[in-house]
Amino acid sequence: MKKNIYRTVAVALLTTFVWACGITLDPTPLCGCSPVLSLSDIMVGKWNFVGYVKEDSLVIEKELVKASTAKFPVDLEIARNNTAQNINDLTINGKSAVNIYNGSMTLATSTSWRDWTGLTSGSLGQTKMAGSPTEMAFELKYFNSLLVSEQVKIEDGMNLLLRIKIPNDEMLFVRKR
Repeated sequence: MKKNIYRTVAVALLTTFVWACGITLDPTPLCGCSPVLSLSDIMVGKWNFVGYVKEDSLVIEKELVKASTAKFPVDLEIARNNTAQNINDLTINGKSAVNIYNGSMTLATSTSWRDWTGLTSGSLGQTKMAGSPTEMAFELKYFNSLLVSEQVKIEDGMNLLLRIKIPNDEMLFVRKR
């Protein structure tokens, strides 16, 4: 009987403390679920170029660049645009085969990062270093792919696909570092 009274008092005191401090209990860890993240939350970070996906088969262009002794590995870093009021305004920068680039992207409002979401690419700036014809051809395709991407999708939280307008059956594929 005495143990029950002590338990009741302890629970009452703990409940009062939690309520008075404004602490809320997050059920997320209890259920094993991950917190709800927006597409822009997941996109922010560093990505490595993998290749282009066309008709469900991966065409690896990275090997072409390696063989031509590229100065940089091809990567993409996505960050929030701190000057914008819209959380879907993002900045991009990275290294291509020869040059360093930067630009911007704006996401359409999305209900789920698992679905294709509209994407508008802004301008793209880059350094003006020369490379081999193979490197420059690769880089031109990569920059154009970033500029004309019209939709974005995340798969497995680690793979980012950018659907390219022309050709419309091709997607730029990058993987989170």
